[in-house]
Amino acid sequence: MSNLSPEKDILALDFDGVIVNSIEECLVVGHNSLRKHLGQSGLINRLDELEKERVLASRRVRNFIRHSEDYVYIFYALLKDTSIQNQREFDDFLKQYSDLQDTFHEIFYRERSRLLETERQRWLELNPLYPGMGDFIRNYRCPERLVIVTTKKAEFVEVTLAAAGIRFPAANLFSADQGCSKSVLILEILRSRAIHPQEFYFIDDQVDTLIKAKPLGINLYLALWGYTNAEQIQLAEQEEIAVLSRTDFFGRYKN
Repeated sequence: MSNLSPEKDILALDFDGVIVNSIEECLVVGHNSLRKHLGQSGLINRLDELEKERVLASRRVRNFIRHSEDYVYIFYALLKDTSIQNQREFDDFLKQYSDLQDTFHEIFYRERSRLLETERQRWLELNPLYPGMGDFIRNYRCPERLVIVTTKKAEFVEVTLAAAGIRFPAANLFSADQGCSKSVLILEILRSRAIHPQEFYFIDDQVDTLIKAKPLGINLYLALWGYTNAEQIQLAEQEEIAVLSRTDFFGRYKN
């Protein structure tokens, strides 16, 4: 990544796990969504309202998330006492209960919107930017060549950035929340902007997402400050995907 030219190349950042540490908000919403789906009480607005063991288990499984509804599946797996130790086991669990995908997707976003509308400050507190990331985005040398590629709905990204005082151009925000993959979004960016793959740099904290993007021929980096574990880091190295610490990221590219 040291050869990136801000004037010529595109720097693409994932949102959750790269720009924003959203784990508490996502898990709070995931927990509440399942409770509502089951018609149960006991909604929370802070993660530490749950038992410590449940918090630790949900944080660990967070590493395997790709889509928003997966957060509801985390708590569904805990409810069913299903052991999930790796990406394959999580994917198998999703397939087993794939009939719930649309329902979980809808209820997750409904609950996220409710929390934002009724407890806006609490919602924002649950979505803090990683230290230094706000200044990096605000001061990026060529803002027109900085994009966000995320599975989160654009409206929630915009609210989070606006609260941090960041005016991010809507044309540079690409959301894959409607079912298409990040690879599809990136391919469209390459085509629409006539960008050579080697001029595109993508940073994500989900190694599986990066592996799926390898056929595009773009530059790929696993963000170590996001939601990764030792197994995923090892897999990235096996796949010849570079790993990047937040210190290295800022050291090389902070203006």
